[in-house]
Amino acid sequence: MLLAPLALILFVLAVPIILMYVLKLRRQEHMVPSTFLWRQVLEDVQANAPWQRLRFNLLLLLQLLALAALVLALARPAYSRSHVIAGDLVVIVDESYGMQAHDVSPSRFGAALARAHVLASELGGTSVMSVIGMGAQPHLALAASGDQGAISRAIDGLRVGVDQPNFLEALSLAASLARAGQSTRAVVLTSRDSGISTLPLQVNFPIDIERIGGRLRDLGVIGFSASQGPSAVQAVARVSNFGSQTARSDLELLVDGQLADVRPLVIGGRREQNLFWSDIPSGAQRLQVHLTLTDNVGTDKSAWAAVPVEPPRRVLLVSRGDFFLEAALADDPAIKVSVVPPAGYSPGMERAYDLAIFDGVLPPAAPSGSTLLIAPPAGRFGPIRFAGNLPAGALQTLSAGPLAALVRYVDLSDVHIAQVRSVALPGWMQPLATSNGHTILAAGEQGTARFALVSFDLQHSDWPLRVSFPVMLQNLLQYLAPGLTLGQTTVTTGQAVTLFPPPGTREIDVVRPDGTVKQLRPPFPPFTDSSQPGMYTVKAVGASSAAAAGRQAAFAVNFFPSRPAPAAGPATVHVGRIQAGGTLTTSVPVTIIWIFELVALFLLAGEWWISFRGTRLL
Repeated sequence: MLLAPLALILFVLAVPIILMYVLKLRRQEHMVPSTFLWRQVLEDVQANAPWQRLRFNLLLLLQLLALAALVLALARPAYSRSHVIAGDLVVIVDESYGMQAHDVSPSRFGAALARAHVLASELGGTSVMSVIGMGAQPHLALAASGDQGAISRAIDGLRVGVDQPNFLEALSLAASLARAGQSTRAVVLTSRDSGISTLPLQVNFPIDIERIGGRLRDLGVIGFSASQGPSAVQAVARVSNFGSQTARSDLELLVDGQLADVRPLVIGGRREQNLFWSDIPSGAQRLQVHLTLTDNVGTDKSAWAAVPVEPPRRVLLVSRGDFFLEAALADDPAIKVSVVPPAGYSPGMERAYDLAIFDGVLPPAAPSGSTLLIAPPAGRFGPIRFAGNLPAGALQTLSAGPLAALVRYVDLSDVHIAQVRSVALPGWMQPLATSNGHTILAAGEQGTARFALVSFDLQHSDWPLRVSFPVMLQNLLQYLAPGLTLGQTTVTTGQAVTLFPPPGTREIDVVRPDGTVKQLRPPFPPFTDSSQPGMYTVKAVGASSAAAAGRQAAFAVNFFPSRPAPAAGPATVHVGRIQAGGTLTTSVPVTIIWIFELVALFLLAGEWWISFRGTRLL
């Protein structure tokens, strides 16, 4: 059959070709000594009619045959091929990291989109097509549509990412699209490295799993971590060769954005190598390793690590002098202590600090920021009232209440104190430890400020000589002046990060690697938008103390996916149950234009060769 029969009208071009041969006089050249004897021939030429009888000519035949082949090619000859469409079609396109590989052109994902368009073009009759994008959270791009334009737009709207494929949810979504009384089939377009070859659940329709890809060349970073050592930062990276041939590359180490080291690597096929650094300058916070090799996969060439560090804290200590307290605070390098005698303190001075500690003295007015009172004299501190001293007895920690974690690992059973200050606590403060029923440790929060209390004199006890003293002091410092801390500094994509802002923080801004900003507001839920690998910056806005305002922290997000071995066997796997009935047979035209184009080219080449040889002979 001809798909463009109107092109046959071009056969009229044969008329001028034939006319060229009818009108053309066929003369032969002869060498003669004189034209006298040829006068009769010249008279015959002058009387010659314009029309000549058409004689057989091989060149004319070849030209007409070439014209016929070209006209038939333009008419698009084709033959019909029967194609069975098994009812509705659900196409699941893998959008995971493995589809970014370039071992097929233009990429595995590009090949999957092209295949999806072919499947859409084969849809016939009253059948409909659905399109599902399969990432960590599969999504429905198009549901049950027979509109070819809408199907094409849905396919082109899919985007490949760095997640792992969730075949179970994608298959559940496909099963929900099956129409009652209509047979359905599904086609899964995935990577050969995805590990998808069987069904995680039973479905009542056939499924074709088409696995795209071949032999992969891939050298990637599969692990990277860093920690603060006694005198330097230490880091370790793990690099794996997922290909079958030896790979060579340089591994670059960047420290706070500056190139610090380059390691040449030669790793055999299916092998790994660990690399260690133990002399990174102390204080480095952001590390990155990068492979310079370009191969079939680009998403695993870099990894990041944020060095976990304690946030700096500025502490104001108003005291007449307490060796044990000052020594305990000085043991923490993240704490910067400013010691001021009671006479040198003025209200408002504490605003420049994360925490104010009043040892043996009460301020004239309650500070607006976090405060720790130790051995307060009789008097009043806001709603807290202090009376006279009482004899001490056995000490007991209280394990109930929302702040019980502050004394979870604090053992006071071996501590002896001389006397305690009688105190009347407001309802928002929680007792943490008692002696003879009298509060000796308490903490609480009011508004944007946090408060803690030690109701006895440290120098009139043996607590500073016990292990529980520095432990309890650190717990109180982290509660009263947490700075901006993170639950984790290095996570994998999709993992939540818990944020601990300073007291009074109104907003937390999280800057993603691409520069976009995610804003969190109280009560500051965990940050979950960690889908993009790279370094994230966290900023606290509006903290109650000037020292804490504007504090920053960082955490790293890496994508280290599981790497199943490339699936063996055929490129297409047929699974699921075959349905009976509901099938549709349609005719698909298959063009054979190329045959006629080759014939025309051959005929024109032959005509040129014969004409050229004839000219040479003449």
